Amino acid sequence: MDKYYIPQKLDAPFKIAFFTLSEIAIVIIPFIVVAFIFQKQLLALAVSVTSYILMKKMRGEENHHFYKHFIYWHFPPLAFYKATPPSYIREIIG
Repeated sequence: MDKYYIPQKLDAPFKIAFFTLSEIAIVIIPFIVVAFIFQKQLLALAVSVTSYILMKKMRGEENHHFYKHFIYWHFPPLAFYKATPPSYIREIIG
């Protein structure tokens, strides 16, 4: 009926069911690595659930760009922002 989808919030991340893509990746990637490479399915399930819980605890109520900001401030060489100066430059004279 509606030709276009209009999100209710502009900053809402894309979700599949109740999970964002980063949450799905945190669960799926460790599960695939441990289950298929090491053949330990129960250990893979435990690692996936633990990584999901740790991710939710670390992120808290922050937005879905929390990890990009965390990497920018704590690991400057890996930063995703090309147009901004590195985080170790605290003062810009200009």
